[in-house]
Amino acid sequence: MSDARNPRRRNEMFKAGVLSAAIFTACLAAPLEAGISTLTAEAEAALLEALNDEYHAQAFYSALIDEYGANTPFTKIMAAEEKHADRLIRLLTKYGVEVPENGYLDGSLPMASLPSSLEEAYEGGISAEIANIALYEQKLLPAVAGYKDVTRVFTSLKRASESNHLPAFERCDNGGCQVSAATGGQGARKFSQRQGDGSAASKGAGAQRGDRKGQRKGKGKGNGNGKGRR
Repeated sequence: MSDARNPRRRNEMFKAGVLSAAIFTACLAAPLEAGISTLTAEAEAALLEALNDEYHAQAFYSALIDEYGANTPFTKIMAAEEKHADRLIRLLTKYGVEVPENGYLDGSLPMASLPSSLEEAYEGGISAEIANIALYEQKLLPAVAGYKDVTRVFTSLKRASESNHLPAFERCDNGGCQVSAATGGQGARKFSQRQGDGSAASKGAGAQRGDRKGQRKGKGKGNGNGKGRR
């Protein structure tokens, strides 16, 4: 009996044909999968912008720590920004994009001017975190919609601003942060002394904070005046 008329042989030939087709399809799909390892120009620009934002935050908070001491919320937030930058650097490396140095640390890029007081720094931090959330929502996340890994990291960084950094600055702006004169810089000592001047002075400071908050809300959320992360 010929192979063509042998049922068992026909079945084996059919299975072999199906396997060959599957291998052929996989070979065709392989270049497509390899293409995912590259970024569009828009996605690459978004990743670099996100890293630049983290770089500025690191340098800015480091300068605030030098000015007002380590016993401030800037220490923990700066450590978080460093971890965020590392996650972005790993993504850039994965996609073969050259990772730039932090020009804000060596002075090759201009950094925002430092606030004149801790209270002003907290207010600037609030504005900066609100602006950062909007940056991810309106620009950066839409630019990387086709990349699940980048979207996952961007979403995580946005949530850090929403759930951690912004509440921390709001808490401090409401007087919920204790600053140690022993570990703080000159600005921190002045702030600590001002907080301990007595109940009447504290109430007056609280009223002034309320007036400033009302003024800030009237100006709009996006008015950071060059303070904070950017």
